[in-house]
Amino acid sequence: MGIGVGGRSALDYLIKVRGLSLPEAVTQIDGQAALPAVPSKKPASPEPRKLLLPVKNENNDRMTAYLAGRCIHKEIIDYCVQSKRLYESRDYHNAVFIGFDRQGVPRYATLRGTSRRRFLGEANGSDKRFSFSIPAENSSGKLHLFESAIDLMSHATMELLAGGDWRQDFRLSLAAFTNRNRISEKALRPPR
Repeated sequence: MGIGVGGRSALDYLIKVRGLSLPEAVTQIDGQAALPAVPSKKPASPEPRKLLLPVKNENNDRMTAYLAGRCIHKEIIDYCVQSKRLYESRDYHNAVFIGFDRQGVPRYATLRGTSRRRFLGEANGSDKRFSFSIPAENSSGKLHLFESAIDLMSHATMELLAGGDWRQDFRLSLAAFTNRNRISEKALRPPR
């Protein structure tokens, strides 16, 4: 038996090791039912959280200059802006990277500071199952995974500069996903 297995009492032992419910464990110890059986309730499915996106700035000048300074190609930046995957926030001039669900509804946003101060964050209500991505232009069986949106854009830039078709494969930012989270198959599919 492993260290720390068994609990501090007979009740703990019966529940944790033997797998009995609380009423069953009490009956086993006492010989009589001390608690009425409580029917189990189905957990309510959580409602999708409301994504609170920062207000868009009237232009994307600071964000574009920041990304160009990170050697992201203008064609990649323009594609992301035109497809509404990327914009500059009004109040802080952050780069806002958007992730969509299958219906094309924004469900995730990560923010990256464009000034000298380092800032990383997510918009309230973000759902990491729908993080920033660039879908393949046509059907593709290849998916490239990245830690961040900028890593993703850098890879697309390198593909473009090498003369390749940067829209040939799917690219997905994992947005600091941990092993405690699971990516659903639906999250890997691009919006239609």
